[in-house]
Amino acid sequence: MRKFEDITGDDNGRARIGASRRTFLQSAGIAGTAAMAGCLGDALGGGTTLNVLTWEGYGTDTIVNEFESEHDATVNISLLASDPEGFNILKSGGTSDYDLLTVNNTWAARHAEAGTIESLNPDDFPEMDNFLEKFQWPFESFAYEDEMYALPTRWGWDTLTVNTNVVPEEHYSSYEVLWTGGPNGEYEGKMGIMDWPTWNIPKIAQSLGYPPFEQNEEQLADIKERLVEMFNNMGAIYSGTSAIRQAFLQEDIVISPVGNFTMSELRAQGNDWVNVVLPEQGGMGWTEGMCMVKDPANPDLAVDFMNKVISPKGQYSVAWEPAAKSPPVNTASFDQFDADQQEALMFSEDGFDAAQTISEQTTPYEFSENTDAWTDMWEDAKAQSDV
Repeated sequence: MRKFEDITGDDNGRARIGASRRTFLQSAGIAGTAAMAGCLGDALGGGTTLNVLTWEGYGTDTIVNEFESEHDATVNISLLASDPEGFNILKSGGTSDYDLLTVNNTWAARHAEAGTIESLNPDDFPEMDNFLEKFQWPFESFAYEDEMYALPTRWGWDTLTVNTNVVPEEHYSSYEVLWTGGPNGEYEGKMGIMDWPTWNIPKIAQSLGYPPFEQNEEQLADIKERLVEMFNNMGAIYSGTSAIRQAFLQEDIVISPVGNFTMSELRAQGNDWVNVVLPEQGGMGWTEGMCMVKDPANPDLAVDFMNKVISPKGQYSVAWEPAAKSPPVNTASFDQFDADQQEALMFSEDGFDAAQTISEQTTPYEFSENTDAWTDMWEDAKAQSDV
């Protein structure tokens, strides 16, 4: 059995901000949203209202309007900024305010251990038979004590982004370019990095031949040396994804260890030179999933909404309609996307034909007991470097 501490801080680099069509609820903030949603639920009899705490993309008109019409129901969408925020909301009493929650990777197990979500019956989701093999049940990232606690909805990978107009393929086959600066140091000062230790350090560990989520003191010391060298090569450290996208557009940087979620907006806008590549060491994988909050007002309606999200049309909506785009898990949805959309989502001319390979060659992100050590080491390395 995995045990988790009460995690309240780092979101492993995947905090998101977006706009909801339920702006009258969002303007009141999370707490206000819950209160107003509760009032709406009372007014409508409770059982026909779903309150969803989620990321951008799950409250699209395509999904919500159709679902409300089909089920004579009201769906209230509240947007999250981070997984720790969702965890703290539910642990502090939010289970009475929400019916569904969207999480990343092992946050499902943390919620399960905390008793904030319900286990799911895989048989309630027949579309899972059409999922990419990696995301079919049993999917370890969403399991706890051999039970399913989240339904995969969309996914992606955190590897290496390059400007292919500037960087030749042989220079991005390994993450080592981050600390060597290239064969002749040609990328020194032309690389940038997000201030995300818990996503970047596992990739460095893999590159050095170490386990990505568990290292001994000697291995941590080696990683720290690479971190100092890496920061010395960086032109900048970024705290926001919009800033790093702009840096790529302006060619301030041409290489960064970031993934598809950060760069999908640029690629979808027609910037074909942006490529999120998969070095020989692989990379980190993330998967979003929907959970049923403890004691929902209408569990059957909640299951229906989850099935709407993983339907072929729902998968197109959550994958393509948000500004930040990510591939769907349901292969039955693939023909909903044209060739250009597939290529943009996968950063590959092979489109969704590349999905199986990418999903298999990336390692699902896990929470590490070394998180505090990583964070301290990251800050120390920055202080020792010239960045």
